[in-house]
Amino acid sequence: MPYVNMRKKIILEGITAFLFTGILFLSGCAFNQLVKNTGSSTKIKVAATIYPLYDIVKTVGGDKIDPILILPPGSSPHIYEASPTQIKEMQNIKLLFVIGAGVDIWGENIAKSVKNAEVFDLDQYITLQPFEHQEYKHEEETLEEDDEKDEHHHGGMDPHYWLSPDNAKIMAKQVADKLALLDPTNKSYYESQAQNFVSALSVKDLEWKNKINRLTKKDLIVFHDSWGYFASHFGLKIVATFEPFPGKSPSAQYLINLQKEAKEHKITALFVEPQLSKEAVTTLAKDLKVKVSILDPLGGIDKRDSYINMIDYNINNIYEALR
Repeated sequence: MPYVNMRKKIILEGITAFLFTGILFLSGCAFNQLVKNTGSSTKIKVAATIYPLYDIVKTVGGDKIDPILILPPGSSPHIYEASPTQIKEMQNIKLLFVIGAGVDIWGENIAKSVKNAEVFDLDQYITLQPFEHQEYKHEEETLEEDDEKDEHHHGGMDPHYWLSPDNAKIMAKQVADKLALLDPTNKSYYESQAQNFVSALSVKDLEWKNKINRLTKKDLIVFHDSWGYFASHFGLKIVATFEPFPGKSPSAQYLINLQKEAKEHKITALFVEPQLSKEAVTTLAKDLKVKVSILDPLGGIDKRDSYINMIDYNINNIYEALR
């Protein structure tokens, strides 16, 4: 009998050990799944209106955020309307980064339909400058068209400030500070990510400036007045724009003046934007016997899949067109 009891005891202990091991295994699996789920759910869901800003946010936020881009690459912010699908996708965002100054007001309108979403307007940290060519561009316009201009040009201040690398550095720092407020635990991470971006941008900026400095001619005619910050930063000069203001086709008299400007400044290339039709510019270029090249203010496609790559693309195109 003692032998039988001992045998039963051994069997029971074995079963108990087996069950205990199984419980530990299942608990471990459950814990790992919990950690996995928690890890993904703790990412801050944010959105940005245009690709250059989106890339800065994505770079600074790294693996701590889940970013959404609102304006699809290749689209123009001047004529954009969000689809119901995009609005639905944004319902869980905590923070929306916008350029401000009126260029992406549609983003702020989207945010109004999202519960508990905060809008972070970056233009409050930037010294905005006036549009480059308001006086020249509108000398032939009627009073009614001037009123339209004032509405579209947001009080005469240029919202395309992200095209200056110096302003992009400011944007990166402010994005880091804002993310740190929402996620204090990762404050040092965001600051480090922003600093890495600034350092990489500074290295490229020196390279870009050296390249532009090798040019003897630095006068540009661009599609519309979005390149003032860029030109100021790199020592270029915008002598005229094809559109009087975004979305406004030039009048016959305007085109006559534009041709005079091109000849006076010995322009060798006209610059278009990939988000907008270049057909009319191509016709003008044929009349002037000059090249047509591309300047992309938004990127997000081809070789323009990051902020730095976008600026690099534009610098290279200018250099090739003007050298």
